[in-house]
Amino acid sequence: MFTRYKRFNPDGSGGFPTKENLTETPKPTKGQYAIEITLFALFGVLLALAGMALYTTNSKEYKTVPNLVAEGIKQDRVNILLFGVGGDHHPSNDQLADSIMLVSLKPSTRQAAVVSIPRDLWVHLGVYGAHRLNYAHLIGNGSGYPGSGPGLLRDTVSRVFAQPVHAFVRVDFDSFEKIVDAVGGIDVYCQRGFYDFLFKDGFEKGWHHLNGKRALAYARYRYIDGPEGDNFGREVRQQQVMNAVRDKLQRADSQTVIRLIAAMPSLSASTQTNLTTPQMISLYRTFRTIDPKQIKHVSLKPLTQIFEVRRLTEPGEAVRPRSGDYREFQAVEKAIFSSEAAAANDVRFASTPAPRPAPPSLAD
Repeated sequence: MFTRYKRFNPDGSGGFPTKENLTETPKPTKGQYAIEITLFALFGVLLALAGMALYTTNSKEYKTVPNLVAEGIKQDRVNILLFGVGGDHHPSNDQLADSIMLVSLKPSTRQAAVVSIPRDLWVHLGVYGAHRLNYAHLIGNGSGYPGSGPGLLRDTVSRVFAQPVHAFVRVDFDSFEKIVDAVGGIDVYCQRGFYDFLFKDGFEKGWHHLNGKRALAYARYRYIDGPEGDNFGREVRQQQVMNAVRDKLQRADSQTVIRLIAAMPSLSASTQTNLTTPQMISLYRTFRTIDPKQIKHVSLKPLTQIFEVRRLTEPGEAVRPRSGDYREFQAVEKAIFSSEAAAANDVRFASTPAPRPAPPSLAD
């Protein structure tokens, strides 16, 4: 016997329908089907894009700063960004760029120029807003920027000076000390004696032979009353140190220097460069016998002004171009080998007497 509610008791068992079996599951409409399919498709696309982004940002190519040295050689000008960081042995593992220099090399004439860039230069770091230039390395490391910290710092310097940056070298404090010690220490002439009241240490006027630890202190001390305490005083000392290291490398035998170059990538985890070992050796051989008179040491101090930053997170003094833009910076860099445009900004290690000759030994 079949009931009129055949669909609920198809076996004809009879019985009355209940409230539960009278309730039918609603079927989605065609429009709802379309929406569901679209949402699933969108979710799939987003998932695929996220996977691609994760793969890309973790790929070696994404984390690597492109090496453009071959392009620079063709243009007869190789620009190398050289900067230091605190590294693992710094008390706070500081990833701010401590000193920043743009080294330009002209292979055909064996000329070189070293421009000290103020670490407190106030710049726009792309989508990350305005900060001091030394923040570029820190922000780049933590934001997933292509090439990480060196990539953002390189791109910012390139934009400021309107020059391609073909390679970079990052050296931490520990590696710097090892390099200075490896060349037997350096000799610098302190033009103005100074005392750092934070570290309770200083240097008297005159010649000093410095090992790695003392050379780092000479280049870094800044809690100083007087002109040696500002960033530009530090820049002169940093260029002195760099010049002294170059002088020792110039006088060292080739095999020693080549071994040091080959060991650079393993000096510490924070020391890094995108220069290849053959490129470093080639540049060393080209510029090994460079005449010191063919090296320009440039400060941007005459082209800048100091101002006060009132931002709560980054208070204190910073540096900006006196012209309001980077035109004067760019003019100096563009003509650095071809005119006197940079002469007014040259760092001169004035009043530097010759080192006293060493006393004769008993064997002489």
